[in-house]
Amino acid sequence: MKIRSSTKIAIGFTIIVAGSIYGYEYAMRQAIMSEHFTPVVPGKVNLVGINAGAGFKILVVNEMAQLVQASEKFQGAETSDSGATEGAIKKHIPIREMLEVLKGNEKALGPFIMKVNDRDENDGWPPIRVIWKAEDLTKALHGDKTLEKKLIHDLNINLDGTPLPTLVRTSLENGIIIDKPIPVKVTIEGKQTIKIGRFQEPYKPIMMQTIEKRYADKQVTIDTIRGYYGDEAKNILDHKSKPEDIRNSIETRLSKSNASELAEYPQHILESAQVVINDSLIDKASYRSTDTNNGPVYDITIELTDEGRKRLWQFSEDRIGTQIMLINNGVAIAAPRINHELAQGELTITQLKDKRLVEEVVDLINQHKK
Repeated sequence: MKIRSSTKIAIGFTIIVAGSIYGYEYAMRQAIMSEHFTPVVPGKVNLVGINAGAGFKILVVNEMAQLVQASEKFQGAETSDSGATEGAIKKHIPIREMLEVLKGNEKALGPFIMKVNDRDENDGWPPIRVIWKAEDLTKALHGDKTLEKKLIHDLNINLDGTPLPTLVRTSLENGIIIDKPIPVKVTIEGKQTIKIGRFQEPYKPIMMQTIEKRYADKQVTIDTIRGYYGDEAKNILDHKSKPEDIRNSIETRLSKSNASELAEYPQHILESAQVVINDSLIDKASYRSTDTNNGPVYDITIELTDEGRKRLWQFSEDRIGTQIMLINNGVAIAAPRINHELAQGELTITQLKDKRLVEEVVDLINQHKK
């Protein structure tokens, strides 16, 4: 069968048009993928991605998204919302503090370091906080007689570990809180800088800990406690127990190697997190509800600016199958999985169950734009 000339022209025109459209889309995609965007600072509403294979998982528990350590090592599986070891559940990453640090808030760095190292304040901390800054401790250990005398009093023990003639009960019960600087590399708006977090930890000499264990869960008088103190002091003076080198114990806690160890994991987390979108890159948001057999669920639609669309498209290009967290005021309320390149100007997050959280994030976005 012969093809009429007009048909040939139509077919040819269709092929040319299709090729032009494909060529334009390909060129646009290549341009966006090669574009360099300046990193953004976290806002109140953020879309945050975590590098796949960095050793973290995103879990959704009780309708809330949580970032947890996937293993004891940094390398690991891609982020996933299913399953986690008991160890992983214990290793929650504090998202609010993480974002504050990425904003450049140095005060948030200390609590962040403490939490991710499982060293944050707990019920075991003393009732009265006798805080010693590392700078003063260094002076006390290296010749400042006034500070040395005060430190010996607060610990109720000499720096060589030999006991004092009398017991000060408050020193026994409180010990001291060591407050030390931990330098951490933080990238803010694409520039790496050193931020100093103040890390706090309780310290009591071993002798004091031994005495406390002897009367733990017992009804005792001060005379009984003084008796225990006398027993332990005699053991040391009679060389039945080895005295603790208090000076060395404190210097070990103040060492550069200890600071580097405490900084390693927080720094890794900060390097692995990427704020893809903040509220300045969102035009507006809305939500709609759908009734299901298990009650209503809510879908949030976020309309991005043109730059926001490009940033999200570029981020999603090689992250198919991973998740991204929607974070409102430091709380992750959703963790949708990226199933394809997110090239459109709208992002819809579905199947959310907490209406209050949905309304809060939508209202916050729209009020911000106003």
